[in-house]
Amino acid sequence: MVVVAAEPRKLKILCLHGYEQDEDIFRTKLRLHMARLGDKVEFVFVTAPNTLSPYDIDGMDNMARAAAAKSGKTISREFKGWYALKSASPEVVFGLEESIVFLKTVLAEQGPFDGIFGFSQGMHHA
Repeated sequence: MVVVAAEPRKLKILCLHGYEQDEDIFRTKLRLHMARLGDKVEFVFVTAPNTLSPYDIDGMDNMARAAAAKSGKTISREFKGWYALKSASPEVVFGLEESIVFLKTVLAEQGPFDGIFGFSQGMHHA
């Protein structure tokens, strides 16, 4: 009897981006890791289902984005988040339920996964 060693299978890792990002940005940030681990790891990137409004986005140009939104101008890309805090007291969160349903669908349709790699807000869902 001849025993043939099976090729070791790649690990499958779900990658969840941070606030104000998307799967393309996160993929770019991880490109060096992907190059080094590509023969051992399959990275699966997804984008959060919630589009943030200019008022949800931190940063020095927040006022400019809000002004552009009010005037009907568009932002060059959609900023995504797994949820947004609408009020701190009382705490009101937007989009969390949608993200949980979305991730359950990803797990069911694209899983199983060997691990989850989350950055920033994506880590909260990991």
